[in-house]
This record gives sequence, structure tokens and C-alpha cells, in this order.
Amino acid sequence: MSAKLKFVMLVFNKINKNQINKVIIFVICLILGFGFAKIYQPQWKTERLYKQALKDYQNENYQNSYYLFSKIGYMSSLKPMAIYRQAMCAKALGDKKSELKRYQQLFKHYSTNKLAPEAKYQAGQIIVDENPNLALKYFQSVSKSNIDDDYKIAADYYKARIAASKIRYSNKILSRAKVAGVEKSFRHYLQTVPDGRLAVSVAVNWKKFNPNIKSEDVIYLVRAYYLAGLYKDAMALVPKAKTDEVWALKASSLYKLYDYQNVKNIVEEGVVKYSDNVDVSDYRRAVDDYVNLYDSQGDKLKYTTKLLSLAKGKKKDYIWNKKCSLVQSKDKFVCYRDLYKNFPDGDFAENAMVQVFMIGVRNKNYQKCKDLAQEFLKKYPDSKFVPQVMFWAGKIEQTYYHSPKYSEYFQNIINNYPDSYYAYRAYWMLKGVHSSTIPAALEFKPVEYPYRYPDKNSVLYHLIEVQDYDMILKYTDDEFIKSWVEFQKGNYATSMIIAREAMDKIKVKPPKTDLRWRLVYPQNYYKQVQNYAAQYNNNDALMMAIIREESSFNSDAQSGVGAIGLMQLMPSTAHDIGQKHGITFNTSYLFNPELNIRLGNLYYSTIKGMLNNMDVSAIAAYNGGIGSVTRWKSTFLYNDTDEFVEQIPYDETKNYVEKVFRSYWNYTRIYQK
Repeated sequence: MSAKLKFVMLVFNKINKNQINKVIIFVICLILGFGFAKIYQPQWKTERLYKQALKDYQNENYQNSYYLFSKIGYMSSLKPMAIYRQAMCAKALGDKKSELKRYQQLFKHYSTNKLAPEAKYQAGQIIVDENPNLALKYFQSVSKSNIDDDYKIAADYYKARIAASKIRYSNKILSRAKVAGVEKSFRHYLQTVPDGRLAVSVAVNWKKFNPNIKSEDVIYLVRAYYLAGLYKDAMALVPKAKTDEVWALKASSLYKLYDYQNVKNIVEEGVVKYSDNVDVSDYRRAVDDYVNLYDSQGDKLKYTTKLLSLAKGKKKDYIWNKKCSLVQSKDKFVCYRDLYKNFPDGDFAENAMVQVFMIGVRNKNYQKCKDLAQEFLKKYPDSKFVPQVMFWAGKIEQTYYHSPKYSEYFQNIINNYPDSYYAYRAYWMLKGVHSSTIPAALEFKPVEYPYRYPDKNSVLYHLIEVQDYDMILKYTDDEFIKSWVEFQKGNYATSMIIAREAMDKIKVKPPKTDLRWRLVYPQNYYKQVQNYAAQYNNNDALMMAIIREESSFNSDAQSGVGAIGLMQLMPSTAHDIGQKHGITFNTSYLFNPELNIRLGNLYYSTIKGMLNNMDVSAIAAYNGGIGSVTRWKSTFLYNDTDEFVEQIPYDETKNYVEKVFRSYWNYTRIYQK
């Protein structure tokens, strides 16, 4: 080979090597680039991808949603949620293999994430039959985690189910400890959550595991079947249970199966012979079923009295309290007094004492009531009746003894029970307000996140940004955040109920400016309410209160008697009011918030005008009927609003009046300019 040719080849090889090296470097960079893009991506891109994936999921485009969630970068704090969402997509598509892989990916690579134990539980459920050993490991891990007790209890059940499948019948004598352990887990589940979603499955598996289940354990199976509505299955097991424990469930099952004569006989015998060992909830349910065998008030009282005369044991105070609620007004004092005397530490002593106190107030036995109030407040300082007793104790001091001590009672209620009906009444009394409502301009304040907004680096912040509200519910235990989430989802009734129950649990209430109050008393539909309240001369805060108590802001609400929409209007009443004012509509339109609020305001304005423009009377009539209220006003002996309300004979109407004015007070308190 010539020197020239060698030189050319050498140059070519160098060029070729350089190109190959460049290609290799390019490929490496490309791989690293793709890898980096998979690991890291800008936050704006992550949020855009996540939002679109979530939108596809909500539109049931699960395949594309699965793909888009897979594109979320591994370094993103949203990646664990994206993987969980992928599992949900796979489940919706019926792809168990992919669902399992995603759960496993989540708890293996993000073991400290809050979703990891739940993912492990879900994975265990998928493989419990085909790979019980691995499922057992998963459920054991769930039991030791910080997940909610519901999951732990369910995991314990699956552990027992797996253990049961491993113990052959022939080996049971050699495995008594294991058998006892399995049955202990089954028992624990049915004792803890007898109406849980797995309760029937637990009962079936327990019965399959041990056909000769102990008689003292059969009661748990009977209760699980009853609570699941499987009354015939419950009855099939009754003969195997102990009579002194199962009679009440037997009676309730027969009631559901319309065997009323046997219900009567069983309950009458049960309260005499077997009251000691029966579960208290089963006992009370059976008593209710017994009383509900009869339609008229007179018959209910007659047979409740009979049952009380037969009953023995500590649980009979429930029957006694039921009788007291049924007797005529003239007999209530003696009934409740005797109930308290016989069961001073029973479950109904507190209520009995309050009833005796209030009857004393109505009968103007003021000195006795003063003493009784002191006794009650000392004995039951945390009772829900404390504001009521304090208010009437204060009113007695003010009105009948002219003592300055009344202001201490009233101020105590306002300070310690600021959102109560009696705080409203106490405030009105202190301010000398004689009308039930006052004109007060309200300021619209939207529902906001109930606390300081989450830090920008927090998971909660990013979930809020992408509006994955269902996932927020998995990440928080705070009831007010859950309420806020439901509000964002448009579930106004659920939101309000969650917030209301959470606020009731707080002993020292927050100031009225606290954002949590807006969830308890939201201003949903306030623009429409404000418009029509002004048009028909109603108090807008009071109209908001009616909507809150009637429908919990559920525009699709429909009662058992046919009342419709936000203000729960009966179609016949709504059409009658509409016709008088030239408003025609199809009944289905009453679900429309605008029309419902308009007609509701018209109706309220009409009945208020018929009752001398008295809001208390109108609110009572809105629930109990104008005829009833007219009759009460002509027959009751009362000096003021409070005495009138306390004498309303229908518990539902009396409670309704107090609930509506409690809401009115809080709308005024929270939103007044």
C-alpha cells in the first residue's frame, strides 16, 4: 500500500472515530435528557399534565388519563398521587395486573408517603386469593401502619381469613391457638363495625371456617345480617344463639318480615326475662319496633305503658322516657319526675331533669326552678342543655326576681355558647330587643380555605393547585378541610354538615371572624336570597336560615312527603302561590334555585302577613302549618316569645323554630356589616 493511501486511510479512520464518538456522545446525551425529563420537569408542566389527566379521568377517558399520569416527573411531589391515580384508572378499565403494579410501585418507591399503606391494602385485596402469603405480608404491614382504623380492622379480617384458609379441619385440634386467633379477629371486626362493608363477608367466612361456632358468638353474625338487611339469614341463625342475647334482634328481624304478632310476644317476654344480657342498642331498637306496631298516639301510649309495667332491669329507663314523650302535657311532670327519681344516673336522667325544670318554668314554680337549675348545672356542666337552663335561670332572675344576676347568666351563654339559640335570645334580652329579627345589612363573604394557606412546598398546596379534591381527602384528617373540599366540589349539603358537626365538637368556640364559620353557615345562593327577600319584605338572614335548615343547600332535595328544593315547597302550595302572582311553571322547575327561592319568599311573606307580621309565628307555621299556629296563639298562656316557643306541643316544630333562629342569629353575627 502506498504511503499516500496509508495517509488517506489514517485520516479517514480519525474522522470516522470522531464521528462515532460524537454519535455516542449524542446518544448518551439524548438518553440522559429523556431520563432527566422523566425525573425532573418544570412545575408548570407537571400541573398542566396532572390537570389534563384528572380531567380525562373525570370524563371516564381512563386510558389517556393513565398515560398522562405516567408522564408526571419522578421528582414531583405529585408523583405518588399520579401513581395512585393510574391504579384507579387501571381498576376502572378492569386491568387488575396494571392496578396491582401501580400500587406496588407506590409503596415500594414512596414507602413513607401517606398513600403507601392504603396502596398496600388495595394490593392485598387484589391478590388475597391467588397469592395469600404475599397478601398476608401486605395486610400485616397495614395493621402496623398509621392508617385509619377502618383499614386496620379490615386488614385484620383479611389476615384472619387467610389464616383460616391455611388451617385444615383435621388439624384444628393441633392448632387451637391459631383457630382461636382467627375467631378473635372475626369477632373483633363484627364487634367494632357490625354494619361495616365487610361485615357480611366476615360472617359468611366465620360460619364457613367453623360450622359449630359457639352460641355466644352467633349473636355477632345475626346482628351483621340484620344490619345488612338480610333478615331471613339473621333468623336462620337465631336458634343457635343464646336466647337472652338474641331475642331483641329476633324481634326486630320479624318486624322487618311483617310478623307483627310474634314481635309483640317476644318483646313483652324479653323485657321481663332477658333484659340484663341483651345489647342496649338491640334492646332499644326492639322497643321502638314494638311501639311502632301501633299507629295512633293513644295506642302507642297504651302499649308503651304496658311494656313499662312489665319491664325489669336497668334498661327500662328507655321505655320510661318513651312513655314520658307520649303522655299528655298535664302528666309529663309526674312522669319525668319519677323517671329521674328511679334512674338518677341513667342515660335519660339529664333529659328528665331538664323537662321537670321547664315544666316548672311554665307552671311558674320559680323558686323550685332556681334550685333545680343550680343542681343541674353542677351535675351536668357539659350538657347540651346548659345554655337552655342558664337562659331560663337568667330570665327568672330578671323577670320575676328583678335581680341583676340575670346578666351573669346571659353573658355566660354569649361567651361560652356564642352560636346557640339561647345566645341569640340572651343577646336580644340584654340589648332590649323585643322583635325576633332586626334589619341588619349583611356583607357577602365567600367560603375560603379555613386556615392559613398551605406552604408552597407542601403536598396539600400542590393538590389544591391541580384541584384534585378527592386526593386531598386522603391526605387530611381535618374535618374543616374536608368540608372545604366538599364545598369546592359543589357538595354544599355535605360540606355544611361536616363543618357543623366539627364545630359542635369544639368546646371553646372560635371568634366569629374565624373562616371556619363560613363553612358552617355558608352564603350559598345569597344573591338570589337578597334579591327576593328585599322584593317581598323578608329578612334575608332569616331566609338563609330557612334554606339551611330545610335543605342544607341541596337544590335537589325532596322530602318523603314531596316537598321540593331549597326551601322545601310542597308543589300544591307553590302552584297556589304562583297562580296568585302570575307565575306559571312545571313542578319539576321547583328544583331550580332561582324559582324556588322566589316562591319560598312569596309563601313566607304571605303567611307572615296572615300572622300579624310576626316572624316567630311565621317560622312555626312554615313547619307546623298556619292552622296549628293560629290555634296555639289563641289557647296558650304566654307573656313573650320565649314562653310561646317553649309551649309548642310538636317537638319537631319547636325544634325547627329554635334551629332556624339559631341559624338566623349566626348569619347576622358572622356577616353583619
